[in-house]
Amino acid sequence: MTDAVRKPLSEVLDQALEKLVMISPNKKTFDELTSVMFQLYCGNDFGMGNASVQFLEKTEQCWKQGRKKIALRKGLSIVHNA
Repeated sequence: MTDAVRKPLSEVLDQALEKLVMISPNKKTFDELTSVMFQLYCGNDFGMGNASVQFLEKTEQCWKQGRKKIALRKGLSIVHNA
């Protein structure tokens, strides 16, 4: 494996915003998401207490639920092997 190369934070932010533009259905959604990003950057923990752990758990849960909804809309289902 190769060592991870750290990118400058400005480059990371630019890439994240570019990706956010690509997935945002409209400007209002983009503005809402960037507003939350800015608040997180400024230290707003949104009442979660231990923000870092709870935030990661919340994002993972949201990802899983969102992917399930997308799969259902496409007519796909998850098959669990016993």
